[in-house]
Amino acid sequence: MSTHRVFSMALMLFSAANLQAQVPTFKHVTGHDFGESITQHHQMVTYLQALAATSPRVVVRDQGESWEGKRLLLAIVTSPENHARLDQIQRNAQRLGDPRTLAAADAAALIETHPIVVFYGGSVHGFELSGSEGVMKLLQRMTTGDDAATMEVLQNAVLLIDPMLNPDGRDAFAQLNIQNLGRVPTAEPEDWTNDYSGWQGLKFRTGHYYFDTNRDWFAHTQRETRARVATMQDWRPQAVVDMHEMGAAAEFYFDPPGEPFGPYFPEFAKRGFERFGNAYAAAFDSAGFEYMTRERYNFLYPGYTSSYGSYQGAVGMLYEQGSSRGLAGLRGDASVRRLADALEQQYLAAWTAAYTAASDRRELLQSYYDSHQAEIADGRQGVRRYLIAPAGDPSARNELAALLTRGGVEVDVLTQSTRLTGVIDRTGQAVGQQTFPEGTIVVDAAQPRNRLIRSLLEPENTLPEDFLAAARRRVERDENPRFYDITTWSMPLMFDLSGYGSTDGRELATTRWDPSENASVSSVAVPEYAYLLDGDNAASLAALYHLKAHGFRAAVLWAPTRIAGQDIPGGSVIVRRGQNEPEVDGWVRELAAHYGIELTAVNTGLADPGYPSLGSGDWTFNVEKPEIAILSEEPVSGYSFGWAWYTLDRQYEIPAAVLRTRSLGNDLSRLNVLVIPSVSGAALARTVGEQSIERLKQWVNDGGTLVTIGSATDFARNQLDLLSLRSWYDTEESEGAQAFDVPGAFFRGVIDNGYWLSAGYDGGDIPVLVDSDRLYMPPEGPPSARRRVVVTYAEDGTGTMSGHAWQETLDRIPGMVFAYEERVGGGRVIAFAEDVNYRALWRGANRMFLNAVVLGPSAP
Repeated sequence: MSTHRVFSMALMLFSAANLQAQVPTFKHVTGHDFGESITQHHQMVTYLQALAATSPRVVVRDQGESWEGKRLLLAIVTSPENHARLDQIQRNAQRLGDPRTLAAADAAALIETHPIVVFYGGSVHGFELSGSEGVMKLLQRMTTGDDAATMEVLQNAVLLIDPMLNPDGRDAFAQLNIQNLGRVPTAEPEDWTNDYSGWQGLKFRTGHYYFDTNRDWFAHTQRETRARVATMQDWRPQAVVDMHEMGAAAEFYFDPPGEPFGPYFPEFAKRGFERFGNAYAAAFDSAGFEYMTRERYNFLYPGYTSSYGSYQGAVGMLYEQGSSRGLAGLRGDASVRRLADALEQQYLAAWTAAYTAASDRRELLQSYYDSHQAEIADGRQGVRRYLIAPAGDPSARNELAALLTRGGVEVDVLTQSTRLTGVIDRTGQAVGQQTFPEGTIVVDAAQPRNRLIRSLLEPENTLPEDFLAAARRRVERDENPRFYDITTWSMPLMFDLSGYGSTDGRELATTRWDPSENASVSSVAVPEYAYLLDGDNAASLAALYHLKAHGFRAAVLWAPTRIAGQDIPGGSVIVRRGQNEPEVDGWVRELAAHYGIELTAVNTGLADPGYPSLGSGDWTFNVEKPEIAILSEEPVSGYSFGWAWYTLDRQYEIPAAVLRTRSLGNDLSRLNVLVIPSVSGAALARTVGEQSIERLKQWVNDGGTLVTIGSATDFARNQLDLLSLRSWYDTEESEGAQAFDVPGAFFRGVIDNGYWLSAGYDGGDIPVLVDSDRLYMPPEGPPSARRRVVVTYAEDGTGTMSGHAWQETLDRIPGMVFAYEERVGGGRVIAFAEDVNYRALWRGANRMFLNAVVLGPSAP
């Protein structure tokens, strides 16, 4: 050990001994010791603030706030010496993560003095309590401890401690537990501190909009995730720790994970799993704790906290602790696990990660730097760049560029038309040569986030054959196949954009993508006749809603046309100046600017020969204001509900009332749209009763628009008897056939473009994300104007566009129905076989959902 380091350690020990009495303990601040009570968000905030005020080892940064307004605090913990140069450490972390700006010799010199950066995320699932409690115990040790090991970690590491990734869900659970707690906590599963409904449990697990934010990391649709993604970009950690709980039957899990990994999963993380996993095993062996590893959990999907951390260049690690439910719960052998027991294991693992990272600092930092060199080199072979051509929804295109940019990806734009060779399309089919126009988005693969880029923009993430063989055996035994999540997340397919890859590595004329420029709206002169809001942009229907809410007249053109030589896409919103008050000019321009919608000014409604005019009785209709509600609470799927609510409320700012299931028995006449998310139809019928079922049927007959999502379509078929759709499983030839779930794969949907519900989809097909075993057949009998199949799965036998499906599904699904409308009396049912709002990630289906809920009450 160098003389300088001996002196520094002695000085720190002296300082710690003198400051220890001033720095408060967790119990001193919160009033309870670890495990005695569930720590609430405000108590965590007070604790962090107290440490920041008294400890030279801590600064606290505010990352933002949750949807419910709770502050998302980050404690940055390191030695006082490191705090004095914290800005420099942060700059060096950026340099170390980008070998293009740091030569190998300079990196080696930097590594000699650069501390390793470790990020801890506590309990992204709110009711998984012990992660937050365990990482706060680590925080107490790092601020009050003066032992040599603690001082070594402080000297050699910067710990980024985010104790509550999901404060909204956690506080919801804490309040239930606190309100119901007696003098002594009980482990009885049926006690009301431990027993809650499925709907409540999902609320505790998720955030305000019922999103599982542990699936949101590469999409960062949620405010909580977006705040932490920025922290990762700022600090470029070398290790990321994600602290969870699992069921009570097992004790503790740590990585290495089970198979499979994603095909582009970083090798640095795999090597790190072995290094840290061995350290965890030694620590748990010493403590006598039970544990498992290389089981159950995998790193196929890139959107978990741990997997996303890995794709950001770190060793992203998962902990799963057997749950205590509340303060005490029963294990499988009827022994009691207390929260105090559970947090001790989380704390031990978290401390072991800190000590291992600090002890192995040089080797890990060198490997981290080397791995980024390898990623950049990988980008100079095979597919050299990915391109998103200017087609499809421009808002979705800009959002994809923003998503990539927030994730640390450099995104450029072509400044001139360019012809490239070695081109493949968004399904991986060879195209050969293709010309890409000015404005095409370009993402070069030779950059530090190469693994993330390939994972998100490649058409396919191939699954290993041995994993599929094992999954098939489980399916045949009627067991969980252990896919654990969806098997495709290709962003061009998710956003329904014209995505390509190219092996052509020539220099291109580009400029860096600028969100402010892409959000601008072209200025147009005041038209003599009408404004047209871009039909390719789903947000035009959001603007339409707000125009109607302010009393303006507006219509929709649901087929393409041409006026004065200018092509007008189907789905465009028509706002005629002569039918509205003069202030409509300001409202249209303000809404177009707000939503980033291209405006077209036309001086006539007369179309060019062969095209429908803007007053066409066949291809346009005036729109009334929709009054929308979404059904919620048990037995409705909380996820499906949350995705629909968020899509309307946040993505498009369209208000919707949230109805409890018992409201179906009330007067719904003030509403003209009701969205029923995925639900067991039989369970919903039992919950609401026969009288409510009859009232709902009458509401539809009286003119209501009922929109059913996923399994709610079976409710409309079987319990409401309002749909003529048939299930493949009910046919004679399928009697006794086994159902095969599709674990999230894209199929090609063929659209009937001659119909209002398909407005905005002029391309003729759409990638459809299938995540179920539902198979619907068109109605029997002759065609009827009151029954319309809008989207079917392609019959060409080409299989999936991306992702895995069993052969039985590939044989059965061609020609089956994805989107369907049936007129019932004066109303209609619009049915989707899958969840069109999936995780607010499947943006390509947004327009069809908005067509249903915004245009449904007015449609022909």
